[in-house]
Amino acid sequence: MHPMTKARPFDAGGAAHSGADLYFDFNGSTPVADAVLAAAAPFLAGSFANPSAAHSEGRRARAAIDASRRTIAAVLGADASEIYFTSGGTESNNWALMGSAPREGRAHFVVSAIEHKSVLATAQELERLGHAVTYVAPERTGAVTVAAIASALRPDTALVSVMCANNETGIVQPAAEIGALCRARGVRFHTDAVCAFGKIPVDVRALNCDLLSIAAHKVYAPKGLGILYVRSGVALRTYVHGCGQQDGRRGGTENPFAVVALARACELIQSGRAAAATQVEALRDELWRAIEARFPRCRRNGAGAALPNTLNVHFPGRLGADLQHALGERGISVAAGSAGAGAAPSHVLVAMGQGDDAGRESLRFSLGATTSRASIAAVIAALEEIQAALPVAQGTAPTSAQLAAPLHTERRS
Repeated sequence: MHPMTKARPFDAGGAAHSGADLYFDFNGSTPVADAVLAAAAPFLAGSFANPSAAHSEGRRARAAIDASRRTIAAVLGADASEIYFTSGGTESNNWALMGSAPREGRAHFVVSAIEHKSVLATAQELERLGHAVTYVAPERTGAVTVAAIASALRPDTALVSVMCANNETGIVQPAAEIGALCRARGVRFHTDAVCAFGKIPVDVRALNCDLLSIAAHKVYAPKGLGILYVRSGVALRTYVHGCGQQDGRRGGTENPFAVVALARACELIQSGRAAAATQVEALRDELWRAIEARFPRCRRNGAGAALPNTLNVHFPGRLGADLQHALGERGISVAAGSAGAGAAPSHVLVAMGQGDDAGRESLRFSLGATTSRASIAAVIAALEEIQAALPVAQGTAPTSAQLAAPLHTERRS
């Protein structure tokens, strides 16, 4: 049984949201698990004190945060002193890059072209500030190679940032090997493990990383909390200034509720990740076999080692946003890489060399605690219903009105 099987969205009424088994966007966010909520609930009201306060209630909140930090660190293979709480994965990624920029002079940064937008946007800000950035493209498989990173390094390279696994395709990156390369070259290495954590093993020592980011809401804990692991001895500029919290490196009052919740989620990950991965991988493969059998022109985006829960599929001739909308009308939640014909295609798929069409005509299915064989059957039935509703109009790009055309029909210009 999946360790988060009883996971459900938290709401004021305490009821599970309807259609939870038709939710296929677990890479986007996860519901809060019952066990996680139960562990953290006392810190919503009864134990509400500021953990920086010197009185007894403040000390109680501080003790909970300190114990939780030790738990989180143990799961990551880190020391508790190396764990810093942030507002989420985005802040952690921003801090890793901006905090590595020198106060004086200019430096060089290397990032992969398939990083999360929070890394890419920060890299662009570094460029605006006068630093140099090299964006390394992946292979068509979706994986960045160690050789490509090595060729991008320069004497003034301050940091390399390559994610553990891509959030859109699920393709696992050679982060440990890249980390070893960087360690040998004396270059700082950051890896965004937001999407990987909880799905595959993530150990900071094995990854040879100096900095690592995770986000609580990807692992059945509440939104609003992230982690930045900072290896002991790594000098990182303060990014959020305040009242000296977290050794003066990250200001702001810590959130005991969210921290305790993440620690409990980490315990569940540690005890059940392997079994959960096997279960969800079997369901993902069943979904792909069904799509491939019914819609022969569909293609899976990416190849090689991948997260066990993630499937990214190109539906030729169908805008991903339109399919997403049509499935949504049937109560099924999926993710599309772009918002429509006028929107930019998925930067990940374009970087992989899949082209703009694939970048606009793909869907991501990410499975999780509530996914079942019945969920898979429901998605396939909905796709068949959508594709059977209307024939393709020849000579034009697909529109919202044409989204239901057979997926195996050729488009012609």
